[in-house]
Amino acid sequence: MHIKEADSQYDLKPHAWQADLQKQTLPTNGFSARTADIFNSAIAASAIAAVFDLGLFEELQQNDSIRLQEFCEKRGLHQPSIRMLLYTLACFDIVTLSAEQDFVRPGKAFAETCRDKGYFLWLVRGYGHLWQHLSDLVKNGKGNFDSVGRDGGYIAKAGRDYGAQFVDAYFTDMLYQMPFRVAADLGCGSAMRLINLARQNPELRGIGIDINDGAVKLAQDAITAANLQNRLTVVRADAGRLQARPEFAEVEVLFCFFMAHDLWPRANCLKVLQQIRSVFPRLKRFLLSDTYRADLPASRQVPIFTLGFEVTHAVMGQYIPSVAEWMDLFAEAGWSCVERRELGIPFSAIFDLR
Repeated sequence: MHIKEADSQYDLKPHAWQADLQKQTLPTNGFSARTADIFNSAIAASAIAAVFDLGLFEELQQNDSIRLQEFCEKRGLHQPSIRMLLYTLACFDIVTLSAEQDFVRPGKAFAETCRDKGYFLWLVRGYGHLWQHLSDLVKNGKGNFDSVGRDGGYIAKAGRDYGAQFVDAYFTDMLYQMPFRVAADLGCGSAMRLINLARQNPELRGIGIDINDGAVKLAQDAITAANLQNRLTVVRADAGRLQARPEFAEVEVLFCFFMAHDLWPRANCLKVLQQIRSVFPRLKRFLLSDTYRADLPASRQVPIFTLGFEVTHAVMGQYIPSVAEWMDLFAEAGWSCVERRELGIPFSAIFDLR
């Protein structure tokens, strides 16, 4: 699908209406550029999530140009709809469309959008029900973990994308500071972390643990596709109510990514951290990674993900602890934090507990 036609076939001259806009000032009738930007940004967020989910970002990363008709026919997509999604992205310089809107190429903001696309999938598909019913959920505190309609499969897919870019290199560097043969991932999501580790280390055995049926199925399918079912398994279990199982007996290193805050309030999380040692009797290390409370002043400069993370968890009635609260809790639970390493995700870190 790589298009190599001459540049003359990819005319980026302004459309007639664009040229007209440059020549005149249109009546605004009270129109606000700021509110228009907010409104259009909401549409663009959904468009980014959809284009990512449909594989168009990946296709554009592999090819300098895509012919829309060919792409849509190959994937069974409605071409007018795809064209408007791409037009939306073109409004934000993420892609550029040819004059006839039959070719699409990466725009000035394409690379950074590809880098951050997982956040948009997390927001729109993972928590879409929450944003759609936000006013209902906040009435008398009706929102909770079970009522917001989280899509575990999409949350796992999003986490796999931004985790690969902003987490995995930091994690791998810390993980191999000590030898191990059996690992467990608490809240494993898609299980890609275990899969990647197993590919790197032919002696590794691993166990994925997740409470969400969508995530468990995604993990099982990924393990089977990787032909690693003889070394990796997935069990459905609640991290807040873990009980000893035969599969847990040999685990030497446990890791947990971006779900430990779900174990709060403090008294409950303290209990879980204390019980982990009996559930995993041979455990030597616990690498706990999470996003902590930012405590930022209100500003348009709040970094990506932070606002969405804190709003969704407030609606679910989940408390987000600060770094200081985490460190105090580790000490009381009997864990020694030998290192705290900041990640590429804003206000997020890996705590090396031993």
